[in-house]
Parts: sequence; structure tokens; C-alpha cells
Amino acid sequence: MSTGTRPITQHMCVSTAAHFPIWLLLVGNGVMMTSLWLIAAGGMSAKILLLAFWAMMLAGQGRRIVIPPGILVGLLMLVGLLLVVASGSGAMIEKLRLIGNILMLPVGLAAGAVIGRACLGVMMPALLIYLPLSSAFYITHEGLRLNQPFLFLGLFALCSVTMAGTGTAVGKGIGAVSGIAVLLSQTRIAVLAMLVNAFGLLRLSRAKTWLLGFVVLMTVGVIASEVLPRLSMTHSSGRLLFWQAFADMWINASSTQQWLGFGAGAVEDILSGFASFSAFGALHNDHFRILFETGIVGAFFWILGWIVMIWRMRSSRLAVCILLSVVLTMVTDNTLTYGHYLMCCGLAAGIALRSDKANG
Repeated sequence: MSTGTRPITQHMCVSTAAHFPIWLLLVGNGVMMTSLWLIAAGGMSAKILLLAFWAMMLAGQGRRIVIPPGILVGLLMLVGLLLVVASGSGAMIEKLRLIGNILMLPVGLAAGAVIGRACLGVMMPALLIYLPLSSAFYITHEGLRLNQPFLFLGLFALCSVTMAGTGTAVGKGIGAVSGIAVLLSQTRIAVLAMLVNAFGLLRLSRAKTWLLGFVVLMTVGVIASEVLPRLSMTHSSGRLLFWQAFADMWINASSTQQWLGFGAGAVEDILSGFASFSAFGALHNDHFRILFETGIVGAFFWILGWIVMIWRMRSSRLAVCILLSVVLTMVTDNTLTYGHYLMCCGLAAGIALRSDKANG
């Protein structure tokens, strides 16, 4: 093996970048477009199509994939978590739904690392067609807000790969538009995640970066506080009350439920049984949800899996920042249900890792 290819293959990549033929690009964009439009049908069919496509694309590269011991540890953590879900309580459909949600990011990460930038030609055009057609402002008591914040955030993650280094004018332009769209959504956790993602693009060794970055951040902050008031509001969303209620249930549960969880779909079942809970819609904390539904054992695999995954990405600051941005959104939102967002972030982090290794 030549020294030029060793850094790539050591990180679960192939020795040369994949290039999709035109017919595959057309089919891939068609599948992605279909999966996006199926979101309105409830999301399950959209996620199945999305996950199946990228799993097949990854399987097509199977003979050339090298899996080092570090990644094998991460795969074992993932398998352990999936086994806890599969063997736990809950309806089969709920188990399959949770397993599919958990697989989105790892499959995207592997596909991005193995296939490389060719993934962008499949995912980005579909988003660029779908988002302008499906996005709209809606009126709330906090002002106008743009919908689809996490799809725009996923597009921003993909654009951040094209913006890395010298970047391209088109990539920077699309990235800027998607970033503005995230701001216009006035979804605070999405804006914070975007900033964490963007941090991975900064060249911290340059004084110009710090000076210009500070000026830009302060300018955007002042404008946003005037035009987008929700971003600076400190009102209570009610999350703490619901987290406390579920925490009390878990503390008072049996030892079996504490160790192995209440089972997949338990959160939704409980929420639907109480009028005040059902109005909230979801738990809005995926880390707590994993603990509640899979117990201490599942939470162990979940946390250790994240640590292994981020540690393996440490050679690419952009990849680490993308993954950290996902971790952040899971603190106050239901990110596990946003399949396309997770897939976009996985692809982007995998591509960033591959690019940095190839250039390093």
C-alpha cells in the first residue's frame, strides 16, 4: 500500500474517490426527491427509502472498505444499542422506527467517508429543488418564522464541506442562503448548531479570522436581535416540566426498567395518555429519551458510541464540529426523528474526514 492512500484506508475509506455515472446521479436524485416529498405522509416511508438507498450505495463499495479496530469498537457500540432496542419492550413497529432513526447518522457517516464528494451530487440537488417549493413563513405570536429549519441546517452542513479551504463561489452562496434560512426560522437550537458547524470552517491560526469573525458575529447578532426577536427571548417552553415528570417516572420505576428502559415508543405512549403531555408533542431531548426507553444499558452504548465516533473524527475539525452540532440539537429537540437532517450531517462529516485525510 502506498503512503498516499494509507491515511484514507485507515479511516474506513476506499483508496480512490467514487464517481457516479449520470444514470446513477439521476436515479439518486429521484429517490432523494421522493423521500423528501414523502415526509408529509408521516415520515416512516421517507426514512425507509432514504436509509435503504444510502445503505445500498455503501454496500456497493463493500469489497474496498477497510475497517480498523477503532471503528470496529464503534460498530460494536452501535450493535449493542440496537440489540437493547430490539430485545426491549414496545411494539415491533416502534422498535423498527427507533432502530432506523439511530442508523441514519452512522450510515451517512460511513457513506460520506467511503464514497466521498460524489454524495453531494445526489443529496444537494434534491434539497435545492425541494426546499424552495416546500418552504414558507408562518405566523406565530413571536413573529414570522420560516419552516424546515433542520433541512436547511442539513443543507448548510453539506455546503460547509464545499466551503472548506478555498471553497467555491456556488458552495459559499448556497451555504450563505441556507444559513440565512436557519436564522429566519428563529429556531434557537438550530442557529446554535449552525454556529458550531461554522466554527469548523474557521482558520484559527489567522489573526484576520478572529478580528473579522468577531465583527461579523457582533453585526449579525445586533441585526438578529432587532429583526428576529425570538432568538433572544428567554421565555419558558415547558420542557423542564416535562423532563422532570419523565425523570420522576424513571426514578420511581422498577430496577428492570431503569436498566433496560421502558421500551421503544414509550415516550409517545405516555404523552398521548395525558392531555397536558399530548399538547407538548414530544420529549424534546433525545439523550434523555434514549435513557428512558433503553435504560442505563442503552444509554451506556449511546454515550460511548458518540465518544468513539467523535474521537475517530478528531483529525478533521470540521467533521468533529458537524457531529457536535448534532449532539447539541439533541439536547432540546427531537433530532432522532429528522432522518434527512441526520443523513446530511453524516454525509458531510464523512466527506470532511475523507477530504482532510486526503489533503493532510
